Amino acid sequence: MSLSVRFNGSELNKYINVLRGFTPRKGVSWAPQVTELSAGTRGAKYKTTAYKSKTIPMPFSIEGNIEEKYNELERILNVNEPKELIFGSTPSKVYYAIPNGDLDLEEMLYFGEGTIEWVVPEGVAYSLAETTATNNGTTTEITLKNNGTESVPINVAALMKSENGYLGLTLDDRFYQIGHPEEVDGVSYEASERLFDDHLYRDCGWALNQGITPPVTPERLQSGTVAYVKESGTEGYAKVSNYKTGDSWHGAALTKTVPADANGEYPENWRCDWRFDFNTVGAGSDAGKQVGHNSVTFSDADDNIIVSVVFEDNNASLERSDMAIYIGQKRVWDTKNTTKFYVTGREGDGASIRVEKIGENITVKFSYAGISKTFKAEDSSAKLRKITWYGAGYKTNPTIRNNLLRAINVVKHNVQKYDDIPNYFQPDDEIYLDGNSNKLYINGILDWDTVDIGSRPLLLPPGEHTLGIVTSTFSQIPEVTVTYRERWL
Repeated sequence: MSLSVRFNGSELNKYINVLRGFTPRKGVSWAPQVTELSAGTRGAKYKTTAYKSKTIPMPFSIEGNIEEKYNELERILNVNEPKELIFGSTPSKVYYAIPNGDLDLEEMLYFGEGTIEWVVPEGVAYSLAETTATNNGTTTEITLKNNGTESVPINVAALMKSENGYLGLTLDDRFYQIGHPEEVDGVSYEASERLFDDHLYRDCGWALNQGITPPVTPERLQSGTVAYVKESGTEGYAKVSNYKTGDSWHGAALTKTVPADANGEYPENWRCDWRFDFNTVGAGSDAGKQVGHNSVTFSDADDNIIVSVVFEDNNASLERSDMAIYIGQKRVWDTKNTTKFYVTGREGDGASIRVEKIGENITVKFSYAGISKTFKAEDSSAKLRKITWYGAGYKTNPTIRNNLLRAINVVKHNVQKYDDIPNYFQPDDEIYLDGNSNKLYINGILDWDTVDIGSRPLLLPPGEHTLGIVTSTFSQIPEVTVTYRERWL
């Protein structure tokens, strides 16, 4: 059987027989370039070497119905651009060729001979099979092996697994870069975060009679009950509805378990604001006889008092009020026998208290009386875990008419925040570099906007080489696949 020759998908040995001695292994036409030197100077200066197109003469014979076979052969060879040419002697290679010259036959009866001159403009043969290599999304290097005799352009497909600022590819002395190497993933900063803001016109989940109270007296009973009253909208209050009885201070306590911030951290530096009522408005002639206790206490996970702010009326014959501050078990400041601390804390212009802890400093401010005091914490690293409001009466004395907690909130300072900056590449973005045309596609769209000006087409020389993959330091390694077709001179 004659040598198989397939051109543009058609088998030519159906019409011709390739003559013995034919080989497609024709060397390229090297063309060294030199620069002639000035007159009187011997020789020339070498510049570079290139090769030109290749011509493969293929002698053949036709037997039998020469006219029909010749016409069919002419039809197949009638092309206007190079087409695939595959010889049976080198079945794994393909030339992109076009016939050249006249197809003249020397005929004798039912036998004829001629020669087809195949012109291969590129001068090389390609591998029919495409070589593929991948990093499987796990490494930043891919080993590439070119078994051919000429450098070949490579195609690179990359699938992003995370946000990424840029993609860099290196191959020997060449690189290709897309995106913005200067991009960062985001910016870390500290901010304050509100942990809760409770308006106590309704039950906000505070625990009853399980709190930590200031050591104003040895005994401070928590046995009373609490009622919630709504005045309008979100305005209202919690009050002691039944103080029960006792030989000292006795009443009801509400305790809030302080939630953690967005990072699961509890506040070490914090600020708390609350509004309350403590007055005898509406008591009539009994106003001077009424006594009462209203305090807010801040404690850690071991129930140690960080700070406590106390308002009391201890005078059973006159309207007199006191304010005191405790750090731990120690009373560090007070002022007594004044009428300044009968207050109403309705939203808008009502009196409010602010306690703020930053480092070792604890500052207490009372807006109504213009008080601002700063003290040293017993444990600067203590974390706030509980807040207790305590409303109480004393022994059998009439209780103060308005002893309420209206609203309270806590803000945690120094919360670690992170501002995520959207990056040039997003997860599942697809990048494709067509090595043959040197065109770049991002998600299927031709995109040259961020290709580095120094980028060059990636060429894989014969032998074994390594493709390097470079991305932003914060990104995951993309899944990179390289394809190429080896070439032979």
